[in-house]
Amino acid sequence: MHTFYVPKSQINDQVSISGSEHHHLRNGLRLRPNEKVRIIDGEGSVCIAKVIRIGSESSHARVLSHKFHERKTPLITLFQGVPKNDKMTQILQKTTELGVTEIVPISTERSLQEPSKNRIERWERIVISATKQCKRVWLPRLCDIKPLGECLNNFQTYNLSLLLWENETEQHIKSVLQRATNLESIAILVGPEGGLTDKEANDVIKCGCVPVSLGTNILRTETAAIASIVIVAYECQI
Repeated sequence: MHTFYVPKSQINDQVSISGSEHHHLRNGLRLRPNEKVRIIDGEGSVCIAKVIRIGSESSHARVLSHKFHERKTPLITLFQGVPKNDKMTQILQKTTELGVTEIVPISTERSLQEPSKNRIERWERIVISATKQCKRVWLPRLCDIKPLGECLNNFQTYNLSLLLWENETEQHIKSVLQRATNLESIAILVGPEGGLTDKEANDVIKCGCVPVSLGTNILRTETAAIASIVIVAYECQI
């Protein structure tokens, strides 16, 4: 059964499927009336619906059943230094599959690109596609790009904030997670290519981030982001 993302405001007894999701239903999958589809609103609700009409601009389906799924904890926010080229695509796709709750792209001193509006819109489509592909029901929130300095005060609002830092040699991410208790929210900060500057790292540590290592190997930014979500998901049994 094919899955479609529809905002909560478009779901009642009937569902209006529009935009790229309608295009996928009509032109990509070539579905027909009376076929059943799975609808998610990205906020925990899953509906099974039957297609009743396929138009040129939108499709409509009648809701047959509805179920709500509570969000799993801890909630994981990834603060990701914007990488160059298309590495963000892989980060968004894989961390969504692995259970990230929120993704905050950040600009730092060593960030090499300022993504265009078209690229950011593509990022949003990638998150939706990955959510559907892995059968998630909660859509990760993709935030606007923020300078690192604007995020500093946020780190103290999480139960645990982690800085992946290549200069850290004593604390491994696994041991820090195993010592922590009552984790409802976790922040993970990953720098761009070249990492954070020493000043940036010291600033975020002063604001509550715990510097941690992923091991002796120096990982690419996209590898570090994915690996950190894997470790957190495993240790916290998400």
